[in-house]
Amino acid sequence: MNSFNIEAIFKQEGNEGLSFIERIEDPHQLCEEMVAIANANGGLLIIGVNQSGESMKLSDDDIVSAMRMITQVSFEYVHPSIFPKTQLVDYQEAKAIVIQIPAGIQKPYCTVTGRFLIKTESKTIEEIEIDDLRHFFQEKMITQADQMIVEGADHRHIDIENFQQFFEKKFTVGLPGHIPLMTILESMKLASNGQINTAGMLLFGSFPNENFSLSQIVAMSFYGNDTSVLEYRDSDNFEGTIAQLFDQGMNFIQQNLAAPMKENPSLKEIPEKVIQEVLINALVHRSYYMDYFTSGNIVISVFDNRIEIESPGALPEILTLDSIKTGTAFQRNSTIAHYLTDMLPFRGIGLGISAILSKYPGIELIDDEDSDQFIVVIKRPE
Repeated sequence: MNSFNIEAIFKQEGNEGLSFIERIEDPHQLCEEMVAIANANGGLLIIGVNQSGESMKLSDDDIVSAMRMITQVSFEYVHPSIFPKTQLVDYQEAKAIVIQIPAGIQKPYCTVTGRFLIKTESKTIEEIEIDDLRHFFQEKMITQADQMIVEGADHRHIDIENFQQFFEKKFTVGLPGHIPLMTILESMKLASNGQINTAGMLLFGSFPNENFSLSQIVAMSFYGNDTSVLEYRDSDNFEGTIAQLFDQGMNFIQQNLAAPMKENPSLKEIPEKVIQEVLINALVHRSYYMDYFTSGNIVISVFDNRIEIESPGALPEILTLDSIKTGTAFQRNSTIAHYLTDMLPFRGIGLGISAILSKYPGIELIDDEDSDQFIVVIKRPE
């Protein structure tokens, strides 16, 4: 980083990317400044100088404390972590700290308290609007939510027996005993920086729901075909890995499709492969960012004449209903999709939905942008 001349910085016109903190006393204040700048176009944060350009005459203890807090906040308070460059410069017969914060490449960033902030042209810090926040997520192509860290989750949260069986099946070798488990998980993009990510928890976690609320299905079965009937035939909540959710969801659907057929033998069966394809796609391609906007649950509703499977996240901007009908693929969660080809009847090449649509006409796709949900309705054959 080039040496900074604070006097020269003050003389520059505009300085939209320039912020000041007189003294760092609150890590949350520093975190908010860093998040807001990283979510904007980057900029400089100067510690030890006020808005008028007056030095606060930082002591040696002030500087040591500030440097420690900058490191701590960058890695522990800002999510995902950022990597600012810090320089100690001479200013008005004292020292000031210049923090250079680049425009973040993993936007959007949030504070440890879950706030998404941005620095405006007027140099104020504001909450990012929900629509803008969704746009951030759609643009972010490491953005893949399955790579987001699950705070506090480490190798102890992995079902080692499940992972070992998968590893041996996929790679036809035993799990290496001389290599730390976390190293293996990181090499497979199931963890990073010593913590399990969303993909790792959803594929191999032990009781994933204890660490985050994205591993659930809410399932309901109604009498008849009208949601206004408050009496359920059956209802349940499921939690676990994606493979466990798939098995539990399929069992619920099949049992509750069979029940009305006993009462009305004229009802016809929905092909099992059709249900499998739709449910797997909901589990694989749903948005795992939606815990910021909704409860993040997949909802299964079974009626006498149809199934509705609702998953968080409308179609990304690069897809349309017409394009997915013709087999256009977009892997919202590429790590999950990659490994599930060895775990479930899933190929991950974008042809599953187009194939069942061509063979089974009783499917309706609904891309509900207002509620940010994608809904598939599977009707019984007539």
